[in-house]
Amino acid sequence: MAQRITRGDAEAVLNAFGTGGRVILRKGRAAEAAPADFFGSHGSIRPFRGSLWDRAHFCAEDWHVILIAEIDGGDKSFSRQQAEANLGQVTHHFTLDGAVLSTTRTSISTFLNPQAFGLEEAYYFQEGRIMAPEDLAVGRHELSLTIVDAGRTFRDGITFFIDPAGSGACVNQ
Repeated sequence: MAQRITRGDAEAVLNAFGTGGRVILRKGRAAEAAPADFFGSHGSIRPFRGSLWDRAHFCAEDWHVILIAEIDGGDKSFSRQQAEANLGQVTHHFTLDGAVLSTTRTSISTFLNPQAFGLEEAYYFQEGRIMAPEDLAVGRHELSLTIVDAGRTFRDGITFFIDPAGSGACVNQ
């Protein structure tokens, strides 16, 4: 029997990516338990075409979190104030099946593994929405993201699927 993804699991993914969750994932042997969800195992759905989330299948019985992380950094002199000024300019617009999806943004925090992105100091936030099992109907979904940063616009999106109880992703975890 597959282990279900709980609301707590989804909340941990939203709140722990760049802090404790990523450190656990990096230093531990228990990637499945790491709330960073870098490998998509704890209900995250990130809207990047060509990623492991694009065309992925998820279980209708699970909680999920639709989200994105923004990371900013530099050398050792890079400060929280610089990150707050830069990251404060970034806006995200999510749509799910053509409808605007309201989201929550976490506070800006120190990113504990800046070397993974070639940085010495880094800060991040995540923005997303926790989705209860009843929020995502069985079937195909289109998730789009528009990012506006300092006048530049970036668009991306994916298709993903919610499988019914007892089939697909609901039994293959």
